[in-house]
Formats: sequence, structure tokens, C-alpha cells
Amino acid sequence: MPFKFSGGVHPPIYKSLTCDKSIKKGFVPKKVMIPLAQHVGAPAEPVVNVGDQVTAGALIGKAGGFISSPVHASISGKVARITYSPTPNLGRVPSILIESDGTEDQEFKISPRPGVEGLSSEELIAIIKDAGIVGLGGAAFPSHVKLSPPKGKTIDTVILNGAECEPYLTCDHRLMVERPADVLKGLGIIVKILGVKKAYIAIEDNKPGAIETMTKAVKELSDRVNGAEVAVTTLKTKYPQGAEKQLIRSVTGRIVPAGGLPMDVGCVVQNVGTAVAIMEAVYLSKPLFERTITVTGSCRKEPANMTVRVGTLISDIIESLGGFKHEPRK
Repeated sequence: MPFKFSGGVHPPIYKSLTCDKSIKKGFVPKKVMIPLAQHVGAPAEPVVNVGDQVTAGALIGKAGGFISSPVHASISGKVARITYSPTPNLGRVPSILIESDGTEDQEFKISPRPGVEGLSSEELIAIIKDAGIVGLGGAAFPSHVKLSPPKGKTIDTVILNGAECEPYLTCDHRLMVERPADVLKGLGIIVKILGVKKAYIAIEDNKPGAIETMTKAVKELSDRVNGAEVAVTTLKTKYPQGAEKQLIRSVTGRIVPAGGLPMDVGCVVQNVGTAVAIMEAVYLSKPLFERTITVTGSCRKEPANMTVRVGTLISDIIESLGGFKHEPRK
């Protein structure tokens, strides 16, 4: 029987529009507006000036404190402006406008890192911090902070959040279906850093393809990742099953106290997309400058899951997928 928490609601899910659509490789935009405050905590501080040439993956903003995260260029080009731009939830924030230099070579130069297995927890955390990895489930909490619990907080359980309980969204679903080995590599890094012996991959029961794929991948590793026992846990489909406190209650039965954090009950929760980003940072030396998203809705000509560079204008994303069939209501 699927695990669940008490309460919750059952909105229409509308996932059929994109749940079977493979992740499309994103386009390279002509310009990007990259917020320096796209994560929880202090905004990053610019380390470039107007007129500077940058390449994809280059550092453009350094962390503004412990709870902060570096920011990287998502395209190669010229820094055209350092200004303020609107964001969905923070109002106007400091941002860097980069205009493409028009070169065909806009790909980040992947550099496989040798000797990953021999890296210490401290070295892995430093790599994750420098790569600007933040929680990709929505909260955007700097991952190096979450993976550095204070003294006195003993972590014994990691939960990879593949619930994706929000209506319409299917990008995490597709990551689990298409890249299960990368999800598990990222989980292995998290497990090593925290030294836990138990990990769960939690997925709602409306994603049978993801459950099957991840279960098979875990079985191929004899149900263990970096010494930790791993189980794929099927959750009852309802909202907000993917919220950290509800997820911990469903998977472990533990109750995070009011005003408390997951680490107060020995848990760390990371999104499956974050696990993939951690894998790329550690194994491929790739900073976080793109992510997979779902572009969907009944008015869309071509609903899709696609990888998009950070700072891409929503209008450019919609245009790249054929625009609208009719005017959207919102």
C-alpha cells in the first residue's frame, strides 16, 4: 500500500500532456538575464564588469555569505548590463544581462574529474558549493549548507524527493526514467558526505514508469549505494506529498516539530534533479547553469520537458516550442 501523510488535497494533475515526452535539449538564447538572488540566503556578489567577455559556466557572482551560492554564466558572450530585473517571488533583484557573442560553440567544456571515489566529504562539499548547486525542487536552498549539518545533529536517513506532487510538472519524472544511473550517482555522493546507512527514493504512485526504472537501477546495485541500503518508496498521490515535512512523515513516520527542520529528526531531503546536478558537478566539473523544466498547458502548441539555460526569457522558451494555439487565460 502506498505511504501517505494525514490530510492533503487532490487537484487535477494534468500530467498526461508531457509525462511521456522525452527531455528535449534546450536552445542557446541570444541573451540571458541571470538573477544574483536566485537562491535562499544572501544574493551573490558580481565578479564581472560591463563589457567583460564570459564563457558558458564561468563564475559571474561569488557567494555573499555562508547561506548563499555562486552564480555562473549560462551562455558565452558579453556582459551587457548589471542591473535589477523582476523575479516571480522576490521582486526586483540584482541581475547580470549577458548577450551571446554569436559563436557556434556555446557548450560548456566537460572535464571529467579523476579519482572521485577518493575524495573526502569536505572536498565533495567544496565542489558542490563552488558549482553553485541549490535545491531544484523549488526552494533553491544552497546544497552545501544542507549537506553540512551542525554539530549535535545526527543524520541517519537521506530521502531523494521524486514525488513531484505539483499539477502539470513532469521534468523530475523524466529525469528518473531517462537518467536513473545519474540519479543514483548523485545519491551516492550525498550518502558519502553524510555517512548514512539508509536512503529512500520517494515517488508518487502516478509515476509507474519512474518507479519501475528506479527500482530496476537500484536492484542492479544490489539495493546499496556507497554502502547505504536504498529503497524505492511508493507514495500515495496527493498534494503536498513532496513538501519536506509531509514527505518525511510518509516515508519514515517521523514528525518534524513545528518550527523545526528535517535534520531535527535525522533526515536530509534532496530533490532528484539536485542529485543529478550534484553528480554533474562532482564527476564532470559542471556548475549549475541549466536545468530541466516542464513547459505545458492546454494552450501550448508543443508541451515539452526540456533543458533550459538559467536566465532564459520565458517568452523565448515559449517561442522555441511553437508558441500558443490560442491566447492563454493567464
